[in-house]
Amino acid sequence: MVANLSAEDLAELQRQAAALEAQAGALTQAYQRTTWIRFVGVFFPIPFIVVLLRLEVAAWTYYVWGALIVGGGAVLYMIDTAASGRVDAAVEAAEKARKAYEAARAAITPP
Repeated sequence: MVANLSAEDLAELQRQAAALEAQAGALTQAYQRTTWIRFVGVFFPIPFIVVLLRLEVAAWTYYVWGALIVGGGAVLYMIDTAASGRVDAAVEAAEKARKAYEAARAAITPP
């Protein structure tokens, strides 16, 4: 089946593999760029506010701040897991496309 590929089909496989690799690279870079921003957005402001207002707030508000940190961490974990899954799927698709191209090229090109 692979041996019946023409040069145009091989070139199309190569273009598709390159496009998927570029998309996976862009998704990976975007994921890495936004992950630390999300972590800082959750885990920096709440403790900072608690430290600033530690002498001004009532004791029960520490429970509220703690719940906000735990809840924010849970939401961040869910968002980060979904984003990581999208990146992993894109990288896997790029790897499959590259392997398909290399298999087709090896079948067409004599050793």
